[in-house]
Amino acid sequence: MARPLRKTRLDGSPYFRREVVEDEIRKIANLGEPELERLAAIWPTSAPGFVSPEALVYLVRNLPPGVHRDNMTGQLLGRVRRRLPPATHAGSQTESLTKMNIRDDVFHRFVDLLLSDRAEYDDRLDYYEVNFYQAIAMARIDASTRHWTHENRSEVLGSDEEGVSERVQVAAGSYDPFDADELDKKDYRLMLDDAIDTLPELQRRIVEMWRQEIPIESNDPAVDSISKVLGKSEKTIRTHRDKAFASLQMYLVRKGKFR
Repeated sequence: MARPLRKTRLDGSPYFRREVVEDEIRKIANLGEPELERLAAIWPTSAPGFVSPEALVYLVRNLPPGVHRDNMTGQLLGRVRRRLPPATHAGSQTESLTKMNIRDDVFHRFVDLLLSDRAEYDDRLDYYEVNFYQAIAMARIDASTRHWTHENRSEVLGSDEEGVSERVQVAAGSYDPFDADELDKKDYRLMLDDAIDTLPELQRRIVEMWRQEIPIESNDPAVDSISKVLGKSEKTIRTHRDKAFASLQMYLVRKGKFR
């Protein structure tokens, strides 16, 4: 019998797999490793022997550590990638930064759940054994809401670049989050990384590239610049950089890491 799920609904009733999934798990759970890996690689869904993603999640969660589990995990992650939206605009080959962030968000959150579950049973994975496609869809909606909200805020900010830039420059003052003396302190570096993770995606990308000493703008076509990589004007990049620095300063003040 497949290991029962532990997650419960608000009324206290337990989650349970569909009977067809329970039957599938019973049929394949005792197969040899080569055969299991062969079945897990079958695609598309209409092909004979296709293993449902719900059963694959169950197997990955319950297999002992080793090469076999790693191979099965690779097949499961491939299923996740197939459910993610394309990172290009319709009718264009241009990659959308926001869509790319949504894809990365959903994928890495699922990986984090797997790792958490391996350390100690994590019932947040249970719904993936109940309805895998719905679970991925819900994760996509959640990620889309957060990332498009950040994108819309960035567009509003950029609509009044000059006035906003002046205000945030005043707020940030001469603050430099990458001051060499501060970066020598391990606790400061860790807190700074946490602070950067709280920024909207566009600001986070700008700060990370600034940290790598990539110039905002360059007249040399052979030199990558932040403006070129992100497809934004120099003025927009400076506005968002200044706003990010002001946000980082406030975050670190609240945490007692900056005065």
